[in-house]
Amino acid sequence: MKNLLLIITLTFLVFVSGCISQERKIEESTELNSFAKCLRDSGLKMYGSYTCAICKKQRSLFDSSFEIIGEVECHPRGENPETERCLKMDIQKTPTWILEKDEIEIKRLEGYQTLENLAELSGCQIMGA
Repeated sequence: MKNLLLIITLTFLVFVSGCISQERKIEESTELNSFAKCLRDSGLKMYGSYTCAICKKQRSLFDSSFEIIGEVECHPRGENPETERCLKMDIQKTPTWILEKDEIEIKRLEGYQTLENLAELSGCQIMGA
């Protein structure tokens, strides 16, 4: 009888922790989506390359929310390349984050950036931070 009670209790705890974990993932996803929208709306753009390992790491920081921000592809063989734009913006290294207002560069950061760095650059707030 004690074993049955223990099994029922453990099963319940596993179920509850799974529900809480899923809820937390949804909250984090919603918060990242909001942050990504704010970055995009602020005029922040990431210039990257499909061959760049650091760019891949940067994209993974946002998970699926990165699609909201978008990326300017600088490699001529990448998907939807904007090589001329990258040359015009004098992109020397990827990733490069550029904050623009009315097509005028305000500031740029090269290399991998934390969410905190991007928040400071853009003026966006990271929810839950």
